[in-house]
Amino acid sequence: MYRIGNDKRKRDSARLICDGLNSLMQKKPYSILTVTEIAECAGVGRATFYRLFDDKSDVILYQTEAIFSALSAHIANEKTNSIDDLLNTLFDIWLNKKTLFLSLIDANLYEWFQTQVSSIIETKFSFIKEFARLDIRNWKYFINVRVSMLFAALRVAVTQYPDDTPAAIIDTLNYLFSNQQNIIKK
Repeated sequence: MYRIGNDKRKRDSARLICDGLNSLMQKKPYSILTVTEIAECAGVGRATFYRLFDDKSDVILYQTEAIFSALSAHIANEKTNSIDDLLNTLFDIWLNKKTLFLSLIDANLYEWFQTQVSSIIETKFSFIKEFARLDIRNWKYFINVRVSMLFAALRVAVTQYPDDTPAAIIDTLNYLFSNQQNIIKK
């Protein structure tokens, strides 16, 4: 687990390492990058890298946690209870960070990603549980299945339809899963 804390020098070094990793991922797949390459591109020593991060997936986790912290703060401050607004924000963030999203998958951090999204939805939209009179078991299934679907939709958009917008993804999901009976009849 990364060790940055509130120390300004550590945060500055972590930013350089993140920038170095992000720069390299524009040229090469995450899976073949080495810590040495990342440290060199960042202009820091390997010792500095390992003082802050355990490995390259730790850098991805650090960046992703920062994004989810900002998203959680944004959602907490929003007065809307629209799931489409939340999804629009979520998709917009990750469509603008496609390389990081794909490296998150390569680093096998997608379960962590889904847990973060589940937590946000569960907190912000708990009124759905009461409205639909779902017990805790059904609520957990509802949240986790929905979030798996969102993750898969984002992955399809990033890998197969890179020009899709958040609105296009939401429209597609609404069409496919809100109108299941109509699709089946066709």
